[in-house]
Amino acid sequence: MFIQLLTTEWTKDTRGGAGARVRDATPLASVLPEAVSGAGGNASFQLHHVYFSEQRRFLPRDWTEVRRGRPFIEVEAFRVERTDEGEVRVLLDYGKMGMPGRLEWSGVSRGEPHEELFRVAPGEWARGVYNERLQYWETGHWGYCKHVLNVGLLFDAERGVFVRTAPETEVRREFSLHPRGSVAPGAHTSRMPAVARH
Repeated sequence: MFIQLLTTEWTKDTRGGAGARVRDATPLASVLPEAVSGAGGNASFQLHHVYFSEQRRFLPRDWTEVRRGRPFIEVEAFRVERTDEGEVRVLLDYGKMGMPGRLEWSGVSRGEPHEELFRVAPGEWARGVYNERLQYWETGHWGYCKHVLNVGLLFDAERGVFVRTAPETEVRREFSLHPRGSVAPGAHTSRMPAVARH
C-alpha cells in the first residue's frame, strides 16, 4: 500500500495576488521516498507527508511515518481502512475538519457521519482532496489548509507512480473559505480512465 498526504497551509496574506499563484502551484502528488516505495505488510501503514507553508514560501518539507497495530489510520480528517475484501476505503470525517460556518473545527463529529470518498482495489490508486479554515487559538487569526491524499494498492510500483499516472478516482470536497457567513461545499467526483500499472 502506498499512502501520501500533501498539505498546503496559508493565511489571508496569500489568499490573492502573486502569493495565491505560488500557493496554487503546489502539486497534487510527489515522488515517493525509498523508504515508502519498498514498504509492505498488513500490520503497518507507511505514510509519506509533504508539507507546504506560507511561512516557508511554499517550499516542500517531507518526512515518512510508520503507524502499526490497527486496521486503519487517521490522518487529518481522512481515515484509511483495510477491508475484508482486500480493498482499501477512504473516508472523510467532517467533525475533524475546520469548516466555514461551524465552531467545531476539530474533535468529535456533531451530527455528520464519516463520508466514504472512494475505495481502492488491488492495482489501482485514487485521490481525495479537501480544504478547511482553521482558527489559530494563540493569535485568533484564521488560517487555511488544503489536504491531498493519494492512496494506492499497487504491486512493485515505481516511486513516481502518483506523479506519472492518473488516479482511477479523484474526489474533492472544497469549500469557499471565508471567515464569516455560511457557505455551501463544492463536491466533485471523477472516474479516470484505467492506466497501466507497473
